[in-house]
Amino acid sequence: MRSFVFLLGLLIASPAQAETTVRGFLAEYNKATDDGKHLLDSFLSGLIAAYGWSNASLEAEDLAPLFCPNARFGREIEEPIKLVRRMASGDVNTLDVPVGAALLANLKRRFPCRESKD
Repeated sequence: MRSFVFLLGLLIASPAQAETTVRGFLAEYNKATDDGKHLLDSFLSGLIAAYGWSNASLEAEDLAPLFCPNARFGREIEEPIKLVRRMASGDVNTLDVPVGAALLANLKRRFPCRESKD
């Protein structure tokens, strides 16, 4: 337990590392074990969930959401690595962008919000 607390303290005290790029994330995913792939998929799912909570927070404050999920959203996020691979193959410039920022930009593009006509 002491070791865990010590390691946790070191992690908190050390400067944060920059988020990996899409290129780095895909390279790590491709060489990962099945357990590693599961963890990386969970990381992507966590990002998508966080963006969803951000949307809920924005809507609660009567602000525009980041993106607007539609009927196909649920199917597409079941395997988030497919989203990342599709976005990387669609635009090579995406490869050098942090994976979280690229994923959010992709969600905004794939699930745009339409202006309501009140």
